Amino acid sequence: MDKILFICEGAKTEKHFCNLIIDKYFIQKQKPKEFVAFGTNIYGLYDEMSKDEGLDIVELIKEKAKAKRDMYNYSKLAAGGFSEIYLIFDFDFQAPQYDYEKISNMIDFFDNETEHGKLYINYPMMESFKHFKELPDPNFNSYKVDKKGCLKYKKLIGDISQIVHFSDITEDVLKIIIKQNLDKYSYITEKELNSYTSYLENFSQRMLLDIQVSNLNKEGQVLNTTLF
Repeated sequence: MDKILFICEGAKTEKHFCNLIIDKYFIQKQKPKEFVAFGTNIYGLYDEMSKDEGLDIVELIKEKAKAKRDMYNYSKLAAGGFSEIYLIFDFDFQAPQYDYEKISNMIDFFDNETEHGKLYINYPMMESFKHFKELPDPNFNSYKVDKKGCLKYKKLIGDISQIVHFSDITEDVLKIIIKQNLDKYSYITEKELNSYTSYLENFSQRMLLDIQVSNLNKEGQVLNTTLF
């Protein structure tokens, strides 16, 4: 049977959030899903992959699991059968390894879930999905994070967020999270997203990355957005 593989920087938060979206909205939610944590940031993933250009992402993580004697994840990956691969990583611009060229190359390489895989990036990190002082939040489009703020971002979100536990995310709350992130993308790109078709035509990870990096270079900040 075809399976969906999620490769995440971490496993716990990403798994909860992805399952939440899948259970509510994915037509193919009956497909088996596997979640595997890579355990380091996107720049570490780039460095690992650059050692062997012919090595695909599943083989890379499978071999890492084998080396760590992690037979649970090794067995999941060795079984294969993945028709779709999604990678979920943080922008991590506060990390010493931050490198625009590396993350840019990753965006270009991981651009199709049925081939190498599809990369989704959280700015600045996964916890952005909780960056709401109220629901809905009229100031959501203005929220930005600098490097200093990013170092304590999880605590900041914990102090201000209206979303404390995953159980707080009802279907109505999830709709607000999705709508406000899409509205923010429309706001920062000046692209109109009024239907799924317009989203497919106007949204791209490349455009979002370049806007974020431009903002980072000019203001030293990124606009918080969670994965699309």
